[in-house]
Amino acid sequence: MRLLLIIVGFLLGFNLYAQDSVQVITINTDRPDLTESSRAVPHKSLQIEAGFLMEVINPERSDLYKTTIYSFPTPLIRWGMFKGVELRLFNTLLSTQTEDPTIPKDEQGSFGLGNLTVGTKIDITTEKGIRPEIAILVHFNFPTGGHEISPDQFIFNSSLSFSHTLSEKFSLGYNLGWFNGDDNKNGNGFYTLAIGYGISSKFGVFIEGYGFFPNLDSATISVDGGFTYLLKPHMQFDISGGRGITFNTYFISFGFSVLFTQLY
Repeated sequence: MRLLLIIVGFLLGFNLYAQDSVQVITINTDRPDLTESSRAVPHKSLQIEAGFLMEVINPERSDLYKTTIYSFPTPLIRWGMFKGVELRLFNTLLSTQTEDPTIPKDEQGSFGLGNLTVGTKIDITTEKGIRPEIAILVHFNFPTGGHEISPDQFIFNSSLSFSHTLSEKFSLGYNLGWFNGDDNKNGNGFYTLAIGYGISSKFGVFIEGYGFFPNLDSATISVDGGFTYLLKPHMQFDISGGRGITFNTYFISFGFSVLFTQLY
């Protein structure tokens, strides 16, 4: 633990020194909304986005039971390998509690490491006029975690991320993507649409709609919202929450992100 604190302190100090000698770069995160940003992290930089998530699922089917899922520290590690290209790594600890009266209470919960996700984000275009800023994301989810808390299958997903600057205060972002898995042999599509508003140079708020569509006539709809606070140009705090519209679920989340620039 002491070694970890020393390393983090060194990186923070190095990052602050680098910012004194080069142009300050403001952090651009993929959290707290589900809409991934349309811009890779800068070349030679490392960005860590971590937090806590609690999700409650209340199935409408009588053969399923209320489940509460806790995720911590949900670390997304983004490394700028090249200009406009980042490597992405994600894993987290998961704790689940299912209120199933047919099994003993001490067997209703599970805890363990989730599946490992490896991916990349690649910039495609910059914003110009009505043309949005666009990036492509590809992720591979490997069944490395506990099978009682994570899907016991390989999952591939890909998506396109778009963003528009609507005005000095308003921005618009949206994703369209596809992933395999679940019981649908043709996979599932997903979408997100988020509107952000900059209250000040430090405070921002957003509202978002998102969901899945295994078929065009059976899409799910959920909404969420939250705010971000820029502690420093390279540090951001966030808090958010949301709920399902077409199904009974809700979540709350908070997190912290930090950007280390010019590491080498």
